[in-house]
Amino acid sequence: MPESEVAAEVIRRRALLVWPRLDRAALRRCGSNPARVAALVARRSSLPHDTILGILLTPAVTDVEASTWFG
Repeated sequence: MPESEVAAEVIRRRALLVWPRLDRAALRRCGSNPARVAALVARRSSLPHDTILGILLTPAVTDVEASTWFG
């Protein structure tokens, strides 16, 4: 799977985890563009666009990193 498809899938999964009632077809049409996904989410959320982008683009923390940071 090309890297752009992997990035798109990560963004879609994260969006559905945080906002599970999103329209999946509309989310697919957004592709791998985080700004378009944020605009879609902003229609149904009171969060600002920048905050939604931050939620979508924040890298995942592994278990090793979490145990290093928090003991």
